[in-house]
Amino acid sequence: MTSSSPPNATRTPSSPAAHTTAGSPAKPDGCRSLLASPTVKASVTAAYRSHAQPPLSHIAPVKGTFYYGSCDGTLYAGTRFQLTPGSTYAEQVALQDDGAAVKYFVDRPGTGWRYVAGGGFPADPRGCAAIPEIPAHLATLWNDCRTTE
Repeated sequence: MTSSSPPNATRTPSSPAAHTTAGSPAKPDGCRSLLASPTVKASVTAAYRSHAQPPLSHIAPVKGTFYYGSCDGTLYAGTRFQLTPGSTYAEQVALQDDGAAVKYFVDRPGTGWRYVAGGGFPADPRGCAAIPEIPAHLATLWNDCRTTE
């Protein structure tokens, strides 16, 4: 994946286009983009595994597509998923139909990560700005979750 990453989009650390505003001052609305740790990525992946039908065991976030941030104490994430080795035929079919869409998650204090929305396919040209569950200011910090492939 080639990327013309926006300067505020959080990318996976292995992506050559890794950028973050981690540690930056919070915006007036209390939103900021953060660097996602492997633990955060694993927790978000587990939330999607338990939500997906059929259940998906062999998935991981697509490198360069993980967005993570907070607004007023609530955490938000968005990512696309890809299959990992050992995937079943049912998983392959499920991700073939739904894998290109960004999935969105929220973790309110004391609740844990939960799936709240999918970006649809084809993606809305407004990116995550079109997802009502993602605060508008956070979507702006994430450059509306736009990636270049």
